[in-house]
Amino acid sequence: MAWLPVDALESGMTLAADLKGPDGSMLLPKGVVLSESHIASLRRRGVTRADVGSDAADGPAGVASLDPALVEASLPSVSRRFAVNDTDHPAVAALFEAAVLQQARSLAAGGSLPPDFFPNPRAESLNDLFFREEGSVKDLVASEVKLASFPDIYFKIRQVLDSPVSSPSQVADVVIKDTSLSAKLLKLVNSPFYGLPQRIDSISRAVLVIGGQEISTLVLGISAMNAFKDIPPELINMRTFWEHSVAVGVFARLLGAEVVQGGAERLFVAGILHDIGRLVLYKKMPHAAAEAIYYAQSNGIPLYAAEEEVMGFSHPLVGGLLLRAWKFPDALVSCVACHHKPASCKGSLEPAILHVADTVAVALGLAPPASSIVPILDAAAWDRLGLAPERLMALVEEGLGQVDDIVNAFFPVRKQ
Repeated sequence: MAWLPVDALESGMTLAADLKGPDGSMLLPKGVVLSESHIASLRRRGVTRADVGSDAADGPAGVASLDPALVEASLPSVSRRFAVNDTDHPAVAALFEAAVLQQARSLAAGGSLPPDFFPNPRAESLNDLFFREEGSVKDLVASEVKLASFPDIYFKIRQVLDSPVSSPSQVADVVIKDTSLSAKLLKLVNSPFYGLPQRIDSISRAVLVIGGQEISTLVLGISAMNAFKDIPPELINMRTFWEHSVAVGVFARLLGAEVVQGGAERLFVAGILHDIGRLVLYKKMPHAAAEAIYYAQSNGIPLYAAEEEVMGFSHPLVGGLLLRAWKFPDALVSCVACHHKPASCKGSLEPAILHVADTVAVALGLAPPASSIVPILDAAAWDRLGLAPERLMALVEEGLGQVDDIVNAFFPVRKQ
């Protein structure tokens, strides 16, 4: 056991025992990864110390015990991942170190290094349903909207929330009609992602604790996972795609909390949806998408840059247009549309947060093979966050555990 005073606690530490308040009430269960908001709450509740385990002083779990040979073996593959980034930039350097440590941990756990070259999709076996010569990117999105409408449940919830006489129970009544969605929502609410002191066993209780607006936003993101079908398996493993999306959502939420940015649930959902435009391209332009993947791998550039070279546009534009057609909130539309070029969305900090979150996820290897090259970190976006580079390591540690918990809740069977 290692009891530390509250003022010595740091974001990223994990509780080694249940934490109770001065009155004996349960505050946080064993295993919760502490965040800055947790620590601030503990101070307000009069908690003076917490058990964070005997190795808390050693930093991130497992770092001190890593075999230097595994760290050395991880360097070449991580270096390839960062090929287009400036590793002299303090934030990129911190991410590079975190990525090497994560890869070394994977090797220590029996994992293997990613291959130097991933199998290229067989473009000749894929037929595009839309051609650039047939119209604009808006026409591409319009053709998808006509064939697949977004699940109605989100808009039903919005209708309830927009009513001046709505109540939390009415939001719950809409959600519980979808049993699959309700189950996933409860798994998310009860995961360390929220770190709630008591288990939430009903949707009505979740609405009361989390809030109707926040629940509706989460419903939006969770429902999106079922909105696309018939994606060519040659192009993407859908579980891997959603794992990356969850990772970006988790890191966006953590970064948002770190820079005192509101809308935590909106940032998480922005991460869930940030690459949804890529699914439209895979579905409507599979041959061109395969060419973009081949171009990215052959030239060692991020996939969005290859899409622009091959198709003349990239997935953020497609995703933003799709969400606008589906009448999603403007803040989410802008966030998704600008996540690779946050400077193109003036004013809002959220596109910058999402951009950095995406960079973090890819840097850690939490991305499909087709998009394994770390996007170029926008230095201005990083500066807007006002974050010290050394904080990234703690956020990485906190986020990795949350990603695993959420992915295992949504996808209980591991991919092969």
